[in-house]
Amino acid sequence: MNKKGLWIFWFLFFAITSANSTVINDWPRIPLLTITTENGEFPTCEVVYPPEGCVGTGITANDYVCGRLVMTLDGETLYDSGDYIKDESGMRIKIRGNSTGASAGQKPYKIKLSKKFDLLCRGDEGYNEKDWNLLKISTWNPAFSNAESNILTVLGFVLSEAIGMEWTPGYTFVNLVMNDKYMGMYYLTDAIERGDKRVDIKKSGYLIENDAYWWNEDLYFKTDHQNSVMGWTYKYPDAEDVDDAINGNIQAYVNDFEDALYSGKDVDEYIDLASFAKWILVHDILNSDDAAGTNMYMYKHDYDESNPVATKLMMGPLWDFDSSFKTDADDRWSQLHELDYFYYPKLFENEKFVKEYKKQWEEIKPTLAEDVKNGLEALKTTYGDALQKSMDLHKTAYPTECSNSLESQIDEINGKIESRIVGLDNLVSQLQTSGVQQIDENGPKHKIIAVYDIYGVRCQEDDMDKLPKGIYIVKYNNGSFEKWLNK
Repeated sequence: MNKKGLWIFWFLFFAITSANSTVINDWPRIPLLTITTENGEFPTCEVVYPPEGCVGTGITANDYVCGRLVMTLDGETLYDSGDYIKDESGMRIKIRGNSTGASAGQKPYKIKLSKKFDLLCRGDEGYNEKDWNLLKISTWNPAFSNAESNILTVLGFVLSEAIGMEWTPGYTFVNLVMNDKYMGMYYLTDAIERGDKRVDIKKSGYLIENDAYWWNEDLYFKTDHQNSVMGWTYKYPDAEDVDDAINGNIQAYVNDFEDALYSGKDVDEYIDLASFAKWILVHDILNSDDAAGTNMYMYKHDYDESNPVATKLMMGPLWDFDSSFKTDADDRWSQLHELDYFYYPKLFENEKFVKEYKKQWEEIKPTLAEDVKNGLEALKTTYGDALQKSMDLHKTAYPTECSNSLESQIDEINGKIESRIVGLDNLVSQLQTSGVQQIDENGPKHKIIAVYDIYGVRCQEDDMDKLPKGIYIVKYNNGSFEKWLNK
Protein backbone atom coordinates (compact mmCIF):
# COMPACT_ATOMS: atom_id res chain seq x y z
CA MET A 1 0.00 0.00 0.00
CA ASN A 2 1.46 3.41 -0.99
CA LYS A 3 1.63 6.37 1.40
CA LYS A 4 -1.50 7.98 -0.06
CA GLY A 5 -3.47 4.74 0.32
CA LEU A 6 -2.19 4.25 3.86
CA TRP A 7 -3.18 7.81 4.79
CA ILE A 8 -6.70 7.29 3.44
CA PHE A 9 -7.00 4.00 5.38
CA TRP A 10 -6.03 5.59 8.70
CA PHE A 11 -8.24 8.62 8.02
CA LEU A 12 -11.28 6.38 7.47
CA PHE A 13 -10.37 4.19 10.45
CA PHE A 14 -10.21 7.10 12.87
CA ALA A 15 -13.30 8.74 11.35
CA ILE A 16 -15.38 5.57 11.79
CA THR A 17 -13.98 4.92 15.27
CA SER A 18 -14.71 8.51 16.28
CA ALA A 19 -18.24 8.35 14.88
CA ASN A 20 -19.00 5.11 16.76
CA SER A 21 -17.51 6.52 19.93
CA THR A 22 -19.66 9.65 19.59
CA VAL A 23 -22.79 7.54 19.21
CA ILE A 24 -21.97 5.49 22.31
CA ASN A 25 -21.03 8.53 24.37
CA ASP A 26 -24.15 10.37 23.31
CA TRP A 27 -26.61 7.76 24.54
CA PRO A 28 -28.96 9.28 27.15
CA ARG A 29 -28.25 8.21 30.70
CA ILE A 30 -30.72 5.33 30.88
CA PRO A 31 -29.74 1.67 30.39
CA LEU A 32 -28.86 0.67 26.85
CA LEU A 33 -29.81 -2.89 25.85
CA THR A 34 -27.78 -4.25 22.96
CA ILE A 35 -29.09 -7.54 21.59
CA THR A 36 -27.26 -9.52 18.92
CA THR A 37 -29.17 -12.53 17.62
CA GLU A 38 -27.82 -15.57 15.85
CA ASN A 39 -27.46 -14.87 12.12
CA GLY A 40 -28.81 -11.36 12.69
CA GLU A 41 -32.38 -12.71 12.75
CA PHE A 42 -35.18 -10.47 14.04
CA PRO A 43 -38.19 -11.95 15.89
CA THR A 44 -41.32 -12.24 13.75
CA CYS A 45 -44.95 -13.25 14.18
CA GLU A 46 -48.15 -13.79 12.25
CA VAL A 47 -51.47 -12.10 12.98
CA VAL A 48 -54.36 -14.39 13.90
CA TYR A 49 -58.04 -13.44 14.12
CA PRO A 50 -60.66 -14.79 16.54
CA PRO A 51 -63.11 -17.54 15.64
CA GLU A 52 -66.80 -16.71 15.52
CA GLY A 53 -68.17 -15.68 18.89
CA CYS A 54 -64.78 -14.56 20.21
CA VAL A 55 -63.05 -11.19 20.32
CA GLY A 56 -59.58 -9.71 19.89
CA THR A 57 -56.71 -9.92 17.43
CA GLY A 58 -53.70 -12.00 18.46
CA ILE A 59 -50.41 -13.34 17.20
CA THR A 60 -48.99 -16.78 16.47
CA ALA A 61 -45.71 -18.21 15.13
CA ASN A 62 -43.91 -15.82 17.47
CA ASP A 63 -40.96 -18.13 18.03
CA TYR A 64 -37.97 -17.27 20.18
CA VAL A 65 -34.77 -16.09 18.52
CA CYS A 66 -31.52 -16.92 20.33
CA GLY A 67 -28.78 -14.38 20.99
CA ARG A 68 -26.74 -12.31 23.42
CA LEU A 69 -27.81 -9.36 25.57
CA VAL A 70 -25.47 -6.71 26.91
CA MET A 71 -26.78 -3.96 29.19
CA THR A 72 -24.67 -0.83 29.68
CA LEU A 73 -25.02 2.54 31.38
CA ASP A 74 -22.61 5.39 30.61
CA GLY A 75 -20.43 2.84 28.81
CA GLU A 76 -20.18 0.60 31.91
CA THR A 77 -21.37 -2.97 31.48
CA LEU A 78 -24.10 -3.84 33.97
CA TYR A 79 -24.85 -7.27 32.53
CA ASP A 80 -23.61 -9.54 29.75
CA SER A 81 -25.53 -12.75 29.09
CA GLY A 82 -22.77 -14.19 26.89
CA ASP A 83 -23.47 -16.05 23.66
CA TYR A 84 -26.43 -18.40 23.65
CA ILE A 85 -25.81 -21.88 25.03
CA LYS A 86 -28.97 -23.65 26.18
CA ASP A 87 -29.42 -23.49 29.98
CA GLU A 88 -25.93 -22.02 30.37
CA SER A 89 -25.66 -18.55 28.85
CA GLY A 90 -27.25 -16.10 26.46
CA MET A 91 -30.92 -15.27 26.03
CA ARG A 92 -33.91 -15.68 23.76
CA ILE A 93 -36.33 -13.01 22.57
CA LYS A 94 -39.75 -13.10 20.90
CA ILE A 95 -42.65 -10.75 20.11
CA ARG A 96 -45.23 -10.70 22.91
CA GLY A 97 -48.74 -9.35 23.41
CA ASN A 98 -51.97 -9.72 21.52
CA SER A 99 -53.27 -6.58 19.80
CA THR A 100 -50.01 -4.76 20.59
CA GLY A 101 -47.96 -7.53 19.04
CA ALA A 102 -50.25 -7.62 16.02
CA SER A 103 -50.21 -3.88 15.40
CA ALA A 104 -47.79 -2.09 13.10
CA GLY A 105 -44.83 -0.10 14.39
CA GLN A 106 -42.81 -0.76 17.52
CA LYS A 107 -43.19 -4.34 18.76
CA PRO A 108 -43.26 -5.44 22.40
CA TYR A 109 -40.95 -8.31 23.33
CA LYS A 110 -40.47 -11.05 25.90
CA ILE A 111 -36.91 -11.82 26.98
CA LYS A 112 -35.95 -15.18 28.51
CA LEU A 113 -32.48 -15.38 30.01
CA SER A 114 -30.69 -18.74 30.20
CA LYS A 115 -29.56 -17.91 33.75
CA LYS A 116 -31.52 -15.86 36.26
CA PHE A 117 -30.50 -12.22 36.73
CA ASP A 118 -32.18 -9.01 37.89
CA LEU A 119 -32.12 -6.77 34.83
CA LEU A 120 -33.44 -3.93 36.99
CA CYS A 121 -30.28 -4.18 39.14
CA ARG A 122 -32.01 -3.76 42.51
CA GLY A 123 -29.12 -5.20 44.51
CA ASP A 124 -30.98 -8.24 45.84
CA GLU A 125 -30.49 -11.71 44.33
CA GLY A 126 -34.08 -12.48 45.26
CA TYR A 127 -35.10 -10.46 42.19
CA ASN A 128 -33.09 -12.69 39.84
CA GLU A 129 -35.44 -14.17 37.22
CA LYS A 130 -35.32 -15.43 33.65
CA ASP A 131 -38.44 -13.76 32.19
CA TRP A 132 -38.65 -10.03 31.38
CA ASN A 133 -40.85 -7.78 29.26
CA LEU A 134 -40.03 -4.97 26.87
CA LEU A 135 -43.19 -2.86 26.51
CA LYS A 136 -43.63 -0.27 23.79
CA ILE A 137 -43.34 3.30 25.00
CA SER A 138 -46.16 4.93 23.04
CA THR A 139 -49.84 4.52 23.88
CA TRP A 140 -52.48 5.77 21.46
CA ASN A 141 -55.17 7.50 23.51
CA PRO A 142 -57.49 10.23 22.18
CA ALA A 143 -57.98 11.73 25.66
CA PHE A 144 -54.43 13.13 25.61
CA SER A 145 -52.67 15.81 23.59
CA ASN A 146 -51.75 14.51 20.14
CA ALA A 147 -53.74 11.36 21.04
CA GLU A 148 -50.76 9.85 22.83
CA SER A 149 -49.23 9.20 26.24
CA ASN A 150 -45.89 7.66 27.18
CA ILE A 151 -46.25 7.39 30.96
CA LEU A 152 -49.59 5.67 31.61
CA THR A 153 -47.74 2.53 32.72
CA VAL A 154 -45.87 4.61 35.28
CA LEU A 155 -49.17 6.09 36.47
CA GLY A 156 -50.74 2.65 36.85
CA PHE A 157 -47.82 1.33 38.88
CA VAL A 158 -47.84 4.47 41.07
CA LEU A 159 -51.51 3.85 41.89
CA SER A 160 -50.89 0.14 42.46
CA GLU A 161 -48.33 0.97 45.12
CA ALA A 162 -50.39 3.80 46.61
CA ILE A 163 -53.42 1.58 47.13
CA GLY A 164 -51.34 -1.27 48.57
CA MET A 165 -51.60 -4.12 46.07
CA GLU A 166 -49.61 -7.16 47.24
CA TRP A 167 -47.19 -6.82 44.30
CA THR A 168 -46.45 -4.10 41.78
CA PRO A 169 -44.09 -4.90 38.89
CA GLY A 170 -40.79 -3.06 38.81
CA TYR A 171 -39.63 -1.23 35.70
CA THR A 172 -37.05 1.03 34.14
CA PHE A 173 -36.81 2.84 30.82
CA VAL A 174 -34.25 1.54 28.32
CA ASN A 175 -33.07 2.20 24.81
CA LEU A 176 -32.87 -0.90 22.64
CA VAL A 177 -30.47 -1.74 19.84
CA MET A 178 -30.96 -5.07 18.07
CA ASN A 179 -28.51 -6.30 15.45
CA ASP A 180 -27.03 -2.79 15.15
CA LYS A 181 -30.49 -1.28 14.54
CA TYR A 182 -31.98 1.24 16.98
CA MET A 183 -35.39 -0.12 17.98
CA GLY A 184 -36.60 2.76 20.14
CA MET A 185 -37.24 3.42 23.80
CA TYR A 186 -39.00 0.77 25.93
CA TYR A 187 -40.25 -0.07 29.38
CA LEU A 188 -38.21 -2.99 30.77
CA THR A 189 -40.45 -4.65 33.37
CA ASP A 190 -40.87 -7.66 35.61
CA ALA A 191 -43.00 -10.37 34.02
CA ILE A 192 -46.34 -11.43 35.52
CA GLU A 193 -45.39 -14.82 36.97
CA ARG A 194 -44.90 -16.75 40.17
CA GLY A 195 -41.73 -15.77 42.05
CA ASP A 196 -40.48 -14.85 45.52
CA LYS A 197 -40.28 -11.19 44.48
CA ARG A 198 -43.14 -11.36 41.97
CA VAL A 199 -46.50 -13.04 42.57
CA ASP A 200 -45.40 -14.81 45.75
CA ILE A 201 -47.49 -17.99 45.85
CA LYS A 202 -46.60 -21.54 46.81
CA LYS A 203 -45.98 -24.22 44.21
CA SER A 204 -49.46 -25.52 44.99
CA GLY A 205 -50.98 -22.12 44.22
CA TYR A 206 -52.48 -20.70 41.03
CA LEU A 207 -52.19 -17.60 38.88
CA ILE A 208 -54.92 -17.43 36.23
CA GLU A 209 -56.32 -14.82 33.86
CA ASN A 210 -59.87 -14.06 32.74
CA ASP A 211 -58.66 -13.90 29.18
CA ALA A 212 -60.35 -12.63 26.01
CA TYR A 213 -57.59 -14.37 24.03
CA TRP A 214 -58.16 -17.84 25.47
CA TRP A 215 -58.89 -19.09 21.96
CA ASN A 216 -55.23 -18.48 21.09
CA GLU A 217 -53.89 -20.62 23.97
CA ASP A 218 -53.23 -24.36 24.17
CA LEU A 219 -54.84 -24.73 27.59
CA TYR A 220 -57.90 -23.00 29.01
CA PHE A 221 -61.07 -23.71 30.96
CA LYS A 222 -64.51 -22.12 31.24
CA THR A 223 -66.69 -21.55 34.29
CA ASP A 224 -70.46 -21.54 34.56
CA HIS A 225 -71.11 -17.80 34.90
CA GLN A 226 -68.23 -16.53 32.76
CA ASN A 227 -69.04 -14.26 29.83
CA SER A 228 -69.08 -16.42 26.68
CA VAL A 229 -66.29 -14.46 24.98
CA MET A 230 -63.93 -15.04 27.93
CA GLY A 231 -61.95 -18.07 29.11
CA TRP A 232 -59.53 -18.84 31.94
CA THR A 233 -55.85 -19.32 31.03
CA TYR A 234 -52.87 -20.20 33.21
CA LYS A 235 -49.91 -18.01 34.13
CA TYR A 236 -48.94 -20.55 36.79
CA PRO A 237 -48.53 -23.49 36.64
CA ASP A 238 -47.18 -23.66 33.09
CA ALA A 239 -49.60 -25.32 30.70
CA GLU A 240 -47.40 -28.42 30.36
CA ASP A 241 -47.52 -28.91 34.16
CA VAL A 242 -51.32 -28.77 34.44
CA ASP A 243 -52.99 -32.19 34.65
CA ASP A 244 -56.68 -33.02 34.98
CA ALA A 245 -56.57 -32.91 38.78
CA ILE A 246 -54.96 -29.47 38.91
CA ASN A 247 -57.34 -28.11 36.29
CA GLY A 248 -60.33 -29.62 38.06
CA ASN A 249 -59.38 -28.19 41.44
CA ILE A 250 -59.13 -24.57 40.42
CA GLN A 251 -62.11 -24.80 38.05
CA ALA A 252 -64.28 -26.20 40.86
CA TYR A 253 -63.12 -23.48 43.27
CA VAL A 254 -63.93 -20.66 40.84
CA ASN A 255 -67.30 -22.24 40.06
CA ASP A 256 -68.12 -22.46 43.78
CA PHE A 257 -67.27 -18.77 44.16
CA GLU A 258 -69.41 -17.88 41.13
CA ASP A 259 -72.36 -19.90 42.42
CA ALA A 260 -72.23 -18.01 45.71
CA LEU A 261 -71.90 -14.65 43.99
CA TYR A 262 -74.71 -15.13 41.49
CA SER A 263 -77.08 -16.57 44.07
CA GLY A 264 -76.64 -13.52 46.29
CA LYS A 265 -74.71 -15.28 49.08
CA ASP A 266 -71.64 -14.05 50.95
CA VAL A 267 -68.48 -14.47 48.88
CA ASP A 268 -65.81 -13.40 51.36
CA GLU A 269 -65.21 -17.08 52.14
CA TYR A 270 -63.82 -17.43 48.62
CA ILE A 271 -62.24 -14.10 47.70
CA ASP A 272 -60.23 -11.40 49.44
CA LEU A 273 -62.69 -8.50 49.26
CA ALA A 274 -60.00 -5.86 49.84
CA SER A 275 -57.83 -6.94 46.90
CA PHE A 276 -60.86 -7.10 44.58
CA ALA A 277 -61.97 -3.65 45.73
CA LYS A 278 -58.50 -2.15 45.32
CA TRP A 279 -58.12 -3.53 41.80
CA ILE A 280 -61.36 -2.10 40.43
CA LEU A 281 -60.89 1.14 42.36
CA VAL A 282 -57.64 1.82 40.53
CA HIS A 283 -59.42 1.28 37.22
CA ASP A 284 -62.23 3.56 38.40
CA ILE A 285 -59.67 6.22 39.32
CA LEU A 286 -58.14 5.82 35.85
CA ASN A 287 -61.61 5.76 34.24
CA SER A 288 -60.42 2.78 32.16
CA ASP A 289 -62.34 2.33 28.93
CA ASP A 290 -61.28 -1.25 28.20
CA ALA A 291 -63.38 -4.23 29.19
CA ALA A 292 -62.70 -7.65 27.68
CA GLY A 293 -59.10 -6.74 26.86
CA THR A 294 -58.13 -5.62 30.36
CA ASN A 295 -55.66 -7.99 32.04
CA MET A 296 -57.79 -9.58 34.78
CA TYR A 297 -55.54 -11.77 36.92
CA MET A 298 -56.52 -13.78 40.00
CA TYR A 299 -54.21 -15.82 42.18
CA LYS A 300 -54.46 -18.22 45.08
CA HIS A 301 -51.51 -18.50 47.45
CA ASP A 302 -52.09 -22.20 48.02
CA TYR A 303 -54.56 -24.96 47.23
CA ASP A 304 -55.23 -27.48 49.99
CA GLU A 305 -57.52 -30.25 48.73
CA SER A 306 -58.64 -31.00 52.30
CA ASN A 307 -59.57 -27.32 52.85
CA PRO A 308 -59.82 -25.39 49.55
CA VAL A 309 -60.92 -22.14 51.26
CA ALA A 310 -57.88 -22.08 53.57
CA THR A 311 -56.56 -19.31 51.29
CA LYS A 312 -58.74 -16.94 49.26
CA LEU A 313 -58.62 -15.78 45.68
CA MET A 314 -56.71 -12.52 45.38
CA MET A 315 -57.20 -9.98 42.60
CA GLY A 316 -54.20 -8.70 40.70
CA PRO A 317 -51.61 -7.74 39.90
CA LEU A 318 -52.59 -4.54 38.10
CA TRP A 319 -51.44 -4.43 34.49
CA ASP A 320 -52.36 -2.71 31.21
CA PHE A 321 -53.34 0.95 31.57
CA ASP A 322 -53.53 1.97 27.91
CA SER A 323 -57.23 2.89 28.01
CA SER A 324 -56.97 5.26 31.00
CA PHE A 325 -59.20 8.36 30.63
CA LYS A 326 -59.98 7.39 27.04
CA THR A 327 -63.48 8.86 27.24
CA ASP A 328 -62.40 11.70 29.56
CA ALA A 329 -65.87 11.78 31.17
CA ASP A 330 -65.81 12.16 34.94
CA ASP A 331 -69.49 11.30 35.40
CA ARG A 332 -69.08 7.62 34.50
CA TRP A 333 -67.54 4.47 35.93
CA SER A 334 -64.80 2.46 34.29
CA GLN A 335 -66.00 -0.18 31.84
CA LEU A 336 -65.35 -3.23 34.01
CA HIS A 337 -67.26 -1.61 36.86
CA GLU A 338 -70.35 -1.68 34.63
CA LEU A 339 -70.05 -4.50 32.08
CA ASP A 340 -70.21 -8.23 32.72
CA TYR A 341 -66.87 -9.34 31.26
CA PHE A 342 -65.85 -9.94 34.86
CA TYR A 343 -67.55 -10.13 38.27
CA TYR A 344 -67.76 -6.49 39.23
CA PRO A 345 -71.38 -5.66 38.26
CA LYS A 346 -72.48 -8.53 40.53
CA LEU A 347 -69.99 -7.65 43.26
CA PHE A 348 -71.44 -4.15 43.42
CA GLU A 349 -74.74 -5.77 44.38
CA ASN A 350 -72.99 -7.29 47.40
CA GLU A 351 -73.30 -5.16 50.54
CA LYS A 352 -70.00 -6.29 52.07
CA PHE A 353 -68.10 -5.62 48.86
CA VAL A 354 -69.56 -2.13 48.41
CA LYS A 355 -68.64 -1.27 51.99
CA GLU A 356 -65.08 -2.47 51.38
CA TYR A 357 -64.86 -0.50 48.14
CA LYS A 358 -66.05 2.70 49.82
CA LYS A 359 -63.61 2.09 52.68
CA GLN A 360 -60.69 1.77 50.24
CA TRP A 361 -61.76 4.96 48.48
CA GLU A 362 -61.93 6.94 51.71
CA GLU A 363 -58.47 5.71 52.66
CA ILE A 364 -56.75 6.63 49.38
CA LYS A 365 -58.71 9.79 48.53
CA PRO A 366 -57.03 12.28 50.93
CA THR A 367 -53.51 11.72 49.51
CA LEU A 368 -54.38 10.52 46.01
CA ALA A 369 -53.49 13.68 44.08
CA GLU A 370 -50.26 14.08 46.04
CA ASP A 371 -49.34 10.40 45.59
CA VAL A 372 -49.69 10.71 41.83
CA LYS A 373 -47.85 14.02 41.71
CA ASN A 374 -44.94 12.67 43.75
CA GLY A 375 -44.80 9.44 41.75
CA LEU A 376 -44.59 11.27 38.43
CA GLU A 377 -42.14 13.86 39.74
CA ALA A 378 -39.88 10.97 40.75
CA LEU A 379 -39.37 10.31 37.04
CA LYS A 380 -37.50 13.58 36.71
CA THR A 381 -35.52 12.91 39.87
CA THR A 382 -34.58 9.37 38.81
CA TYR A 383 -33.77 9.98 35.15
CA GLY A 384 -33.02 13.71 34.96
CA ASP A 385 -33.17 14.93 31.37
CA ALA A 386 -32.24 11.46 30.05
CA LEU A 387 -35.90 10.54 29.70
CA GLN A 388 -36.72 13.53 27.51
CA LYS A 389 -33.55 12.95 25.47
CA SER A 390 -34.57 9.32 24.98
CA MET A 391 -38.03 10.41 23.85
CA ASP A 392 -36.39 12.70 21.30
CA LEU A 393 -34.15 9.83 20.19
CA HIS A 394 -37.18 7.54 19.91
CA LYS A 395 -38.68 9.95 17.38
CA THR A 396 -35.76 9.27 15.01
CA ALA A 397 -37.12 5.72 14.69
CA TYR A 398 -40.84 6.53 15.08
CA PRO A 399 -41.42 10.12 13.93
CA THR A 400 -45.11 10.23 14.90
CA GLU A 401 -44.52 9.09 18.50
CA CYS A 402 -43.33 10.85 21.68
CA SER A 403 -44.95 14.05 20.45
CA ASN A 404 -45.50 15.55 23.91
CA SER A 405 -42.79 16.64 26.31
CA LEU A 406 -42.38 14.78 29.58
CA GLU A 407 -43.25 17.93 31.52
CA SER A 408 -46.49 18.48 29.59
CA GLN A 409 -47.51 14.83 30.03
CA ILE A 410 -47.01 15.02 33.79
CA ASP A 411 -49.05 18.22 33.98
CA GLU A 412 -51.81 16.70 31.85
CA ILE A 413 -52.11 13.58 34.01
CA ASN A 414 -52.09 15.57 37.24
CA GLY A 415 -54.94 17.70 35.90
CA LYS A 416 -56.96 14.64 34.92
CA ILE A 417 -56.45 13.03 38.33
CA GLU A 418 -57.60 16.16 40.18
CA SER A 419 -60.72 16.34 38.02
CA ARG A 420 -61.37 12.62 38.35
CA ILE A 421 -61.20 12.71 42.16
CA VAL A 422 -64.16 15.11 42.20
CA GLY A 423 -66.15 13.06 39.69
CA LEU A 424 -65.40 9.70 41.29
CA ASP A 425 -66.17 10.97 44.78
CA ASN A 426 -69.62 11.95 43.54
CA LEU A 427 -70.13 8.50 41.97
CA VAL A 428 -68.97 6.69 45.12
CA SER A 429 -71.32 8.75 47.28
CA GLN A 430 -74.25 7.41 45.24
CA LEU A 431 -73.32 3.74 45.74
CA GLN A 432 -75.94 1.82 47.67
CA THR A 433 -74.84 -0.85 50.13
CA SER A 434 -78.21 -2.58 49.93
CA GLY A 435 -77.85 -3.61 46.29
CA VAL A 436 -78.35 -2.18 42.85
CA GLN A 437 -81.87 -1.36 41.78
CA GLN A 438 -83.29 -3.63 39.10
CA ILE A 439 -85.48 -2.71 36.16
CA ASP A 440 -89.15 -3.17 36.85
CA GLU A 441 -90.64 -3.99 33.46
CA ASN A 442 -94.12 -3.06 34.71
CA GLY A 443 -92.99 0.16 36.37
CA PRO A 444 -91.87 3.50 34.96
CA LYS A 445 -89.00 3.49 32.52
CA HIS A 446 -85.90 5.42 33.46
CA LYS A 447 -83.85 7.68 31.22
CA ILE A 448 -81.04 6.11 29.16
CA ILE A 449 -77.76 7.90 29.89
CA ALA A 450 -75.28 5.61 28.12
CA VAL A 451 -75.28 2.86 25.48
CA TYR A 452 -72.54 0.26 24.94
CA ASP A 453 -72.00 -2.25 22.16
CA ILE A 454 -71.47 -5.97 22.92
CA TYR A 455 -67.70 -5.40 23.18
CA GLY A 456 -68.11 -2.83 25.93
CA VAL A 457 -67.34 0.22 23.79
CA ARG A 458 -69.53 3.19 24.58
CA CYS A 459 -71.57 4.38 21.61
CA GLN A 460 -71.41 8.03 20.65
CA GLU A 461 -75.18 8.11 20.29
CA ASP A 462 -77.55 7.42 23.23
CA ASP A 463 -80.74 7.53 21.15
CA MET A 464 -81.61 3.90 20.30
CA ASP A 465 -83.66 5.01 17.29
CA LYS A 466 -80.49 6.38 15.71
CA LEU A 467 -78.34 3.27 16.27
CA PRO A 468 -78.06 0.32 13.84
CA LYS A 469 -79.80 -2.98 14.51
CA GLY A 470 -78.04 -5.18 17.07
CA ILE A 471 -77.63 -6.04 20.72
CA TYR A 472 -76.66 -3.25 23.13
CA ILE A 473 -76.26 -2.70 26.86
CA VAL A 474 -78.02 0.42 28.11
CA LYS A 475 -77.41 2.27 31.36
CA TYR A 476 -80.26 4.14 33.06
CA ASN A 477 -80.09 7.20 35.27
CA ASN A 478 -80.94 5.10 38.34
CA GLY A 479 -77.70 3.13 37.95
CA SER A 480 -79.25 -0.03 36.52
CA PHE A 481 -78.42 -1.83 33.25
CA GLU A 482 -80.38 -3.76 30.67
CA LYS A 483 -79.58 -5.71 27.51
CA TRP A 484 -81.44 -4.21 24.55
CA LEU A 485 -82.18 -5.77 21.18
CA ASN A 486 -82.49 -2.94 18.65
CA LYS A 487 -84.71 -4.28 15.87
